[in-house]
Amino acid sequence: MLGDLTVDPASRRARRGEAEVELTAKEFAVLEHLAANAGQVVSKAQIIEHVWDFAYDGDPNIVEVYVSALRRKIDAPFGRRSIVTVRGAGYRLAADGGRR
Repeated sequence: MLGDLTVDPASRRARRGEAEVELTAKEFAVLEHLAANAGQVVSKAQIIEHVWDFAYDGDPNIVEVYVSALRRKIDAPFGRRSIVTVRGAGYRLAADGGRR
């Protein structure tokens, strides 16, 4: 649990407080990886390797697309800012779930 953000790998569900957040399989996988490394910077390459696989040779900016979707779903409706972009390094999920 990260503040009021819950990521449950067993049920593949995410909740913000009492509200369940509907995520696609890839969105959940990105969130799950960020949550497992909460408070730490995770690079695009690490996310691609975890969510897709080491042989993925598409556009690495696909990560930005999924992070943007996650921000729209788990942050914006709840007035949070839990996924932070660390310029030149990757992304960090706030250990407190982005409390303001």
